[in-house]
Amino acid sequence: MKIVYPDYDRSILSTLNSCLRYYGAEIAYPTLPELDALINTRPRHVMLLLLDGMGGRPLHRALKEDSYLRDREIATVTSIYPSTTAAATTAYFAAQSALEHGWLGWHVHMKEYAADVILFQSRTYHTEKPVDGPEPGPHSLPFESTFERVRRFRPEICTNSIYPFETYSEHGAQCRRRANSFGEVCRNLREISASPRPSFTIAYWPEPDSTMHRFGEGSKEADQMFLELDRQLRSLRERLADTLLIVTADHGMINVTEPVDVARIPALLETLVLPPSVEPRAGAFYVKNHRRREFEQAFREECGEDFLLLTREEVLETGLLGRGRQHPRIDDFLGDYFACATGRRFFQFSLPDGRPKYFLKGQHAGLTEDEMLVSVLAERIP
Repeated sequence: MKIVYPDYDRSILSTLNSCLRYYGAEIAYPTLPELDALINTRPRHVMLLLLDGMGGRPLHRALKEDSYLRDREIATVTSIYPSTTAAATTAYFAAQSALEHGWLGWHVHMKEYAADVILFQSRTYHTEKPVDGPEPGPHSLPFESTFERVRRFRPEICTNSIYPFETYSEHGAQCRRRANSFGEVCRNLREISASPRPSFTIAYWPEPDSTMHRFGEGSKEADQMFLELDRQLRSLRERLADTLLIVTADHGMINVTEPVDVARIPALLETLVLPPSVEPRAGAFYVKNHRRREFEQAFREECGEDFLLLTREEVLETGLLGRGRQHPRIDDFLGDYFACATGRRFFQFSLPDGRPKYFLKGQHAGLTEDEMLVSVLAERIP
């Protein structure tokens, strides 16, 4: 399979930075020239709509060229790495790479909680129990939001967030709007566009990611979801005015095959201090210092064809996670080795209780082009 590394000169951060530069905010990564050309028309409203998982490859396979979305495609960029929701959506809301904001993946090992913690849910990963004390994400991994950046330079701009649930990512937005359906997302966007006050909006919707997780990328259910999103957006554009509508994603999606169940492979398990962390397709491994050589050999034999294994030092030296100031918690979260999926398998860790693991047919966080490439779709509506 083709491997695609993050291009931090032309990534999802470039899409966001085109918006930030329009409002005079400081930026640390290059902008996207194709988007700059549209922003230079100086729209009253800039709307950045994130459709979770709508990567370039799944989009092209699901929709025809004359669809609303594909007809408005202006560029292809890469996701950041890991190519997963926790890291990549946070990149949009923090204007930083995973190296900088620290939200590395779905679950990270936090020593102060003595557990792997799901940052978005404040729950432990293996037991699914709420953590004691303050919310781990906002408490340990705070960041200045994109909304705060915009308001710092342009206080007259109305900043809006549209999200299906309450989330730390929205902090700093003047108006937090809730949406229980994609129709409500579109209704909120119409209302914002009708206001005479200049605005910047980030809207998030968890599709087509949720459907592809459940049924697989390319399934009839996923294709139908793409068609429905496309239909509603075609209708929405008729109700907007003096608006730049940008539709893009955090990452793509790939269908997976069988797991690598680390708990059931003694040659791997016996070399570890902790279960693997972060993501099923981007795993941090905490290895006993005196058994590193054994771990490397066992990993090559069990996983070598489907994963790229890097030491913590190699991850940081290659710039895989981005550039800029390294978040102090990255050292904790990376482990001793980091394994990036390049094939179709994924990591699993079965507990002794015998509970069956929930199998997601579609997954992300790897380095394949299906997961890493993201289309940028935009239309300047008069």
